[in-house]
Amino acid sequence: MRVCQRHAGRNRLRRLSAEVTSLCPGCGLELPSDSTAPEGRHNSSPECWRLFGELSAYTLTHGDPGFIHQHAVDAWQLQHSLITKSNIGIAFSLIGLYLAIEKGQTGRQAQLAHMELGRVKRDWGRFEIPEQRASLTVRDVLEVPPGPGREAKLMEWAKAVWMSWSHAHGWTAEICKNLLSRE
Repeated sequence: MRVCQRHAGRNRLRRLSAEVTSLCPGCGLELPSDSTAPEGRHNSSPECWRLFGELSAYTLTHGDPGFIHQHAVDAWQLQHSLITKSNIGIAFSLIGLYLAIEKGQTGRQAQLAHMELGRVKRDWGRFEIPEQRASLTVRDVLEVPPGPGREAKLMEWAKAVWMSWSHAHGWTAEICKNLLSRE
């Protein structure tokens, strides 16, 4: 049997590239890499960012009056947080997950709380990124077929992310108590 030398190298390259993975700096998810540059702004690998885009397409076309998309945004953003000058993203995601997990509020209610809080410019303080990441990621949500099971897994992911930020639970409860008209 004769192997065509011209294609042998190409096949070897395909095998090598299939073995390369990327590690998401935000959630730790390891996925096959497509060699795209990292998503520095989102503290994620490009592959993880694409998975979040896939989940967003699902949640935004879901037609759920409770707006489950807000819970996905809060969970993903908090799991991929970077300390910034204003830290508003961390604060709003903590507040959104607190309202969802601790108070049983819908994504629409969390979104309205974000709008209420956004009316006044505030210093949101300093946060520490948790040392231990949540055990679930966006991939776990997408592995469940569309429907009620996926929504349940999304909320399980949101709760896991919320629990990984236990050091900020007191701050979040206090902020909601003091700044929101309807907690």
